[in-house]
Amino acid sequence: MKITKSIFGCGMALALSTSVVNAQDTSEESAQLPLWMENIYLGGSIGATTAITDVKQYDLYPVQTYRNEVGFGGGGYIGYTVNSAFSVEGQLHGIGVNGTDREEYEWFTGAILEPSLNLKVNFTNLFFTGYKSQGNLSISGYAGAGLAMFRSRRFIFGEGDVDLDAMRAYQGYDANGEKLSRTKEISIPFGLQVAYDLAPQVGIFFDQRIGFVKTDKLDAKVAGSGAGEYYTYTGVGLNFKLSDKKWIRPEAEMHDKLAQVDSLLDGFKDTDQDGVMDSYDKDNKTPAGAKTTGDGMAMDTDGDGVADYIDQERLSVCTEVDENGVALDSDGDNVPDCKDVEPNTEDGAQVDINGKTISAVAGIPASTETGADVGLPSIYFSTGSTKLGYSNYPALTEVAKFLKKNKDAKLTVVGHTDATGPEDFNKKLGKRRAQAAIDHLVKIYGIDASRLTAVSEGSTNGIALSDSSRANRRVDFLFAK
Repeated sequence: MKITKSIFGCGMALALSTSVVNAQDTSEESAQLPLWMENIYLGGSIGATTAITDVKQYDLYPVQTYRNEVGFGGGGYIGYTVNSAFSVEGQLHGIGVNGTDREEYEWFTGAILEPSLNLKVNFTNLFFTGYKSQGNLSISGYAGAGLAMFRSRRFIFGEGDVDLDAMRAYQGYDANGEKLSRTKEISIPFGLQVAYDLAPQVGIFFDQRIGFVKTDKLDAKVAGSGAGEYYTYTGVGLNFKLSDKKWIRPEAEMHDKLAQVDSLLDGFKDTDQDGVMDSYDKDNKTPAGAKTTGDGMAMDTDGDGVADYIDQERLSVCTEVDENGVALDSDGDNVPDCKDVEPNTEDGAQVDINGKTISAVAGIPASTETGADVGLPSIYFSTGSTKLGYSNYPALTEVAKFLKKNKDAKLTVVGHTDATGPEDFNKKLGKRRAQAAIDHLVKIYGIDASRLTAVSEGSTNGIALSDSSRANRRVDFLFAK
């Protein structure tokens, strides 16, 4: 049939022209499209058809014996995308229809030209909001209204060639078989499409269409009072968009933007809450409350390699320390190795602050005056405090050992302060510090309190030039007759 050749030729021309346009319209060569044109798309398809009319052998499938009920069709369309889910299409289809009824010894053939206007719904974009779900594959449905313009002829079976079959009825032809104006009836097309994007602007699709024609004349036979007759169209086609713009539902686009924001916010995340962002933090497992440097590493004030939150001696002058930051003391004389002039002192020997062995009180010359320094270590305090820190315990242990070994020795416990406060306050503070040391020796080591006398020199006897130096906030232990 001529309509078959025409439809096939139009479909091939459309496919070739679409590919040529796509090849020439590259992002570098094409000019910026007007905004309204970015939403325009067009395409076409070719496929097989069947008719559901009064002249039909079976309801569910076409026959191919004697007369083939499978026809041929094709069409094209142009559409405008309103939003991510809805678009409007103007379609023009040419449909060849055939039918056979062997029981009635009749068959018919016809051709429909159907323009229509349809509303198309992209179900993928409508129901799937996630950005990743909107990939290359999409499912759409469409429905609308059109005008079916057709001609059809019905024949009886006869002997010999089909041309010898006697004409029995016709629609759109005169008595001699010459073409007249097409019969025009309202039609309602609806269908389902499955599309796949080969490129941002080019895609292929499968189209399953059903057309309802409000007439009983499609097969050139009027039988009964039916509401109308149907045709089906199953085709494949090519779709082309003028722009490579990808329609995305607003909430899906917002989801994608929020994901990008979340990614940026991850850069501001502070897992260990040390005030340093993870992207800059060299240690994301710093314990809560630990002071850190600008790169997130735990503070190490004395540089001994042990973080302050672990370091039991944060102001250690030694770099050779144990895992707790305590200076190593090989001979156990409570003088760190880095300051010990006699690192191999015998066990139990009394030493001075430099680790040098000293004699017991019995060996002290008789001329030694009250207030003489017997080499016992001093203890130190925080600003304004009388609290004994753990770092002072080794020194107090040495004082206790000295008093235990020298039963008749008495000590004057002298409290000192820095010069940052009033003189009267400092005098009292020094006395309280001395008394705190005495209370510790009495309570922990059982030293007789009568052997210890608390006095205060306030801030009058500082040994460091700086008024606020820690060296001035101390308690000394002096020999008393």
